[in-house]
Parts: sequence; C-alpha cells; structure tokens
Amino acid sequence: MAKTYSGERIPGTLRYNLKVREGNTEHSFVVPEPAIQIPTEGFGPDESANRLALAVLLDFTKNPQLSFLYYKDFNFFLAGLFLEDNWMLHSSRIELFFKILEETPHVSKTLVSGKR
Repeated sequence: MAKTYSGERIPGTLRYNLKVREGNTEHSFVVPEPAIQIPTEGFGPDESANRLALAVLLDFTKNPQLSFLYYKDFNFFLAGLFLEDNWMLHSSRIELFFKILEETPHVSKTLVSGKR
C-alpha cells in the first residue's frame, strides 16, 4: 500500500516531526528517532536532511543495510526537499528512486561523488 511521508521542522531546531500515513493509519516520530542508531559522523553540512533521508528509507524498506547504503543518494535525488521547513513525499517517488538504481547501477556512484 502507498505511503505518504511528511515532515515539519520543530521551530528553533534542526529536528523534524515525521508523519507516515498509510491508508487510514498514521504514525509520527521525531527524527532522529532515539530507537534508530544513526552514526554522527559522515553526515556533513546536510546532516539534518541526510538523517531525514535515512529515516524515510528505514521506514519504507525495513532494511537497515539498504537504507544506510543509499540514504545520501536518496537525499540528492530529492534535490533539497528535506531542507524545507515543511515537506511531503509520496512513496511512489521512493519506488522511482529504486527503479532508477536498478536500471542504471552506476548512477549511485555518480550521485554520491557529484560527478556527471
């Protein structure tokens, strides 16, 4: 079933309330969620956006290895969406991201390095 993710920045912080809606159910959590062990190094200047990308991928895939492998690419793919104070993302865009990776596996290395 399709999911809709939405984020709202907590005023005065770089933390977000993340809502996940699937059908008639909705759950919320603050990113980063304390139950998710997110490394503190390697996030760089887009730390908050990368944390959101990771949280969304973890929820969507339920696969930590896959999520940790592609969260930076996913953030880049969304072209700054997670830097907004309020945003909404439909799961079809996440599916598109993985479809592009399947069709062109070299894209991941291009996205991370920034080379074209």
